[in-house]
Amino acid sequence: MPSGGRVLVASNRGPVEFYRDAEGRLAAKRGGGGLVTALTSAMTGTGGVWIAAALTREDREQAAEGRIDVAVGGADYRLRYLDFPPAMFDRAYNDISNRVLWFVHHNLWDVPRAPTFDERFRRSWAAYRKVNGTFAAALDEEAGPSSAVPRFLVQDYHLCLVPALLRSRRPDARIVHFMHIPFAGRSYLRILPHDVREEMLAGMLGADVVGFHHRAWADNFLSCCTLLRDAEVDAARSEVKWLGRRVKVGVYPISIDPVALRTQAADPAVARARRRLERWRDGRAMILRVDRADLSKNILRGFLAFEAFLRRTPRWRERIFFLALLQSSRGEIGEYRQYLRECLRAAGGINASFGTPRWQPVRVVVGDHFPTVLAAYQMYDVLLVNPVFDGMNLVAKEGPFLNELDGVLILSENAGASAELGVGAVVVNPFDVARTTDAIRLALAMSPEERAERARRLQEAVGATSVHEWVAQQLEDLRPAKRTSNAASGMA
Repeated sequence: MPSGGRVLVASNRGPVEFYRDAEGRLAAKRGGGGLVTALTSAMTGTGGVWIAAALTREDREQAAEGRIDVAVGGADYRLRYLDFPPAMFDRAYNDISNRVLWFVHHNLWDVPRAPTFDERFRRSWAAYRKVNGTFAAALDEEAGPSSAVPRFLVQDYHLCLVPALLRSRRPDARIVHFMHIPFAGRSYLRILPHDVREEMLAGMLGADVVGFHHRAWADNFLSCCTLLRDAEVDAARSEVKWLGRRVKVGVYPISIDPVALRTQAADPAVARARRRLERWRDGRAMILRVDRADLSKNILRGFLAFEAFLRRTPRWRERIFFLALLQSSRGEIGEYRQYLRECLRAAGGINASFGTPRWQPVRVVVGDHFPTVLAAYQMYDVLLVNPVFDGMNLVAKEGPFLNELDGVLILSENAGASAELGVGAVVVNPFDVARTTDAIRLALAMSPEERAERARRLQEAVGATSVHEWVAQQLEDLRPAKRTSNAASGMA
C-alpha cells in the first residue's frame, strides 16, 4: 500500500453490522463483499477512521458513543456512525439517492411520465446536501491537525457532494471519490434540473481522483463535465481542469476477495444448502440468477427469455430448472415493491403454463440466504446476469470463481464486468429478449470442451485483478495530483 497520511473512509453503509444476539446482547459481524476487505486494508496501520450513516437502532446506539473501536472477523475497525434525523435521512436516502440518482444513472425513468421535480424534490435535495455536509464535517474533524496530508476515500452516489464540501474545509486534502454505479450519459443527465446536475458534478470534482469500474462510465462523466461552463475537459488524458486543479478520472475495476469467498463456501451451512438444492434440481440442468430485486437488474426480461426458450424448445421441458435467488431491495419505495410483485407474477405464470405435477420450471426464493447463494454458485449450468446497466456486478465474478461444473455465464454488455469477462461469457444486449433466449439455448447446447475453455478464461479474468490492487491504485494516483496553492472550493 502506498505510503502517505491517514486514510479516512466515508460510505453510506458501514463495514460492521450490529445486532442483538439470542440473549439480547449487542454483537457485531463484518459486512460482506470485497469493498469492505479493500477499504479495511487501506486503513490498516494508518490510524484511519471509517465514517458511515447509522442505519439501524443498534447503529444509532453506537453513534451515541462517538468514535468506537471494534474487532470483528479478524480485522480491527475504528468507526464513527452519524445519526441523522429520520425525516432528513429518508429524504436524502430514499427520495434523492434511490429515486433520483439511482434512476438517472441506470436510465430507469419512464420519461413521458417521470420524473417531476416539484417542491418535495427541492426539500429532499436540501436534505441530501445537509447529509453530505455532515459527512464532510465529520471527515474534517476526524482528520484533525496533522503534519501528513490526510487521504480520503469517499464512496458512491450517496455522497456526491462530499468532496467539494470537504475541500472547502481542508484545501490540502487528497480525495478520491469512487462511483460504484454507472454514470449517466450527457443527454440523460440533462433530465436533472440545471442547478442540481451542476452541483452534483462540481461536488464530485472537489476530489483529486474520480473513479469508476468501467471505461464507459468514466467517459460519460467526462462528457457530462462539459455541461459546466468553467470546466476544461481533456478526454485524451482523462482529466478535468476545474477551479485551478486537475482532476483525474480513472477506471479501477473492483474484484472479489477469493480467500474470504473460499472460506465462506466451505461453511457447513453451504453444504446443507447444496443438498437441498440438489433435491430441488432432481438431476436437471440449472439456470441461476442471483440479484437484489432491483429495477436495474432486469429480472423480468430474464424470465421472459426463459419462457420463450421453453416455448421454442419443448424437448427441454422437465429437463431444466430456473432458480432465482432474490434479495428484497428498497421496500420503502413503491416502484420496487411493484417490481418484485411483477417478477413473482411472471415466474408464477411460467409455472402455470409449463409446470407439471412432477416439475416446477421456476423457483424464486426471496430473502437473504447467503449459504444458498454460495451453494448455487457451485452447481449452476448457466448463470444469467443481464442487468440493464450495472457499475460492475460482482455476481458475474463470484459465480465463475466458485462454480464446479464449467457453468456458462450469460452476461449483459451493459454490466461493468463485461469489459473483463467478455472473453469467456456469452454477451447479450439486456433489452433483446430474443437474443437472450438464443443465448440460453447456445449455453445448454455447448460442448463440454467449449464450456471448459470458457470457464478457464473466466477464472483467469477474475484472478487477473486483486481487490487490494483496486484501492492501492487509487491511493497511488493521488500522489501526482497537482493543485494550485490557492485552490478554491470545488463547489460551483
